[in-house]
Amino acid sequence: MTGRQSFYDCLRRNLRRSSIILSVFFLSLLRGRGAETPQSETNLIPENTPLWTETMLWDKEVRLSSGVGYNGNVLLSPFNPRGSGFFVNGLDLIVMRMPMDGWQVVGSLLGDDTRYWHNVGASGEDSFIASLRVQRDLPNGWEAALEARGLFENQVLDISTSQGVPATALVEGFSVTARPSVRKDFKSALWLQLEIPVTRWYFKTPLDDYWEVGPVATLGHNFGERSDVTLGYSAQYQPHDQWFALNAYGQPLKQRLVIMQQRAELAWHQYWDSHRRWRSSTRLIFAYKEDNGGGYFNYYQYQVVQDLRWKTAGWDIKGSAQMAYEDYPVQGTGTLNGQTLYRNLLNLSLEMERRLSKGLKSYAKLEYQRAFSNEAANAGKYTGTTVAGGLRWEF
Repeated sequence: MTGRQSFYDCLRRNLRRSSIILSVFFLSLLRGRGAETPQSETNLIPENTPLWTETMLWDKEVRLSSGVGYNGNVLLSPFNPRGSGFFVNGLDLIVMRMPMDGWQVVGSLLGDDTRYWHNVGASGEDSFIASLRVQRDLPNGWEAALEARGLFENQVLDISTSQGVPATALVEGFSVTARPSVRKDFKSALWLQLEIPVTRWYFKTPLDDYWEVGPVATLGHNFGERSDVTLGYSAQYQPHDQWFALNAYGQPLKQRLVIMQQRAELAWHQYWDSHRRWRSSTRLIFAYKEDNGGGYFNYYQYQVVQDLRWKTAGWDIKGSAQMAYEDYPVQGTGTLNGQTLYRNLLNLSLEMERRLSKGLKSYAKLEYQRAFSNEAANAGKYTGTTVAGGLRWEF
């Protein structure tokens, strides 16, 4: 069996596991349905109507896109940036079931395929996400849901936080996630959501396969219909399959690598006008990673993410700025002055979309990436600019 066959065999096995989990969750909710909600509250459709096949409950969105562009540093190289033009094609497919009887289903398939005109170390990049979410409204402001998600990516990424040293690489891998959740809406406009996602990651070299499991808690407050503030916290346990823990100097130890990551996020979302044309999102993020070895993978990360969007019937313009600072308290820079590693990252993007007709839009995108570190070999420094434009068809 080839490596690629084994890769996709693992994907099929994990998708089957996720479908079993989803079925058990779905049947358990069906069993308690009669006792949860009085018939008078859900009798919006006659009893003899097959709810799960009634077309009035279902809707779909399909969007195809095609365009051309140029990437000035395909491999995010710090030493020899090489660029290439490219073709890019995308698909967004969303199928929804309206929650008229308390049940809501959302399935989606989102993906982009990029083909470079010149092979400068990567002939193309791909990213696809498939998900299925089943949600059930329960009495007294409760809500239960389960999401199954699969992700495939073959992309050039900054893998510094994964490998523990500043580095970029063409990453090929996939993940399968089961994400059960429960939410409580309080009368005071507060709400609380608890999740326990379980994810299995499979990667080809240079990354390693690992599990990721841990709770996610989010507390939110809605200020009317235009604004909300959320505070989230998560803790993920990440045991690796093959990688060994390292001591403070990067030398392997006997035990397999295990990483514990904690993350806190404060977010503010705001509509600035009554027509909901202007919308902003501000996020402050703090993350801390700790390994079970000598602390070589440990790091503190501080992020600020600012998004701004203006949307009308004919225009959709959105911009984003992400700034991050990473401090590695143990790992050195490769020099003898005792200085430890730090990194600065900046990501900027601007996208404009113009409606040309009922089902046709044009778009243009600009993305800029910059990374800087005090690593002695300058491996953590790079800049990259990508521009693209094309058409999108909606059905």
